[in-house]
Amino acid sequence: MATYVAFLRGVNLGPNNKISMPALRAMAEDLGYTDVTTYINSGNLIIASAKKAGTLETEISKAIKDTFGHSVDVAVRTVAQLKEIVAQNPYPDGNPSQIAVAFLTKAPDANAKDKVAAVAKDYEPFTFSGQQVYVNYSQGMGNSKLAERFSAIIGVSSTVRNIRTVEKVLALCGN
Repeated sequence: MATYVAFLRGVNLGPNNKISMPALRAMAEDLGYTDVTTYINSGNLIIASAKKAGTLETEISKAIKDTFGHSVDVAVRTVAQLKEIVAQNPYPDGNPSQIAVAFLTKAPDANAKDKVAAVAKDYEPFTFSGQQVYVNYSQGMGNSKLAERFSAIIGVSSTVRNIRTVEKVLALCGN
């Protein structure tokens, strides 16, 4: 059994895709996952399973559709991957609440960096790293055109968490 974190895209943002965390945990337990917990209301689901990450992404997404009626993309990462993501933060001196990690659901196209560069402001440096993209939103995400449409710009579904949230989720994994 391995511990995984499933990051759900776009749940509980305003009036859209409402999912209670107790109901999400119950759904995950019904799927046979163990050591199920959640962190905050934005869809951070920690589970233990013997299945592969790709299988979990598909299974959780389908179960959310069947249980809650929402089409939600899911990005699953292992504890080892999350440790590496935190360790490789290219902006260690930045504000942890403004350094975002976009968890991509698949590898981006070769021209994704150019697409992001065309929209990112000079004060929004970004770094691609496998199926993650780090962005230092040093002036906040609230008014950022890049943050507002990140998945559409990059051409791959993604869900974004700040590095502080990633660190807290990792701590909940017992690491």
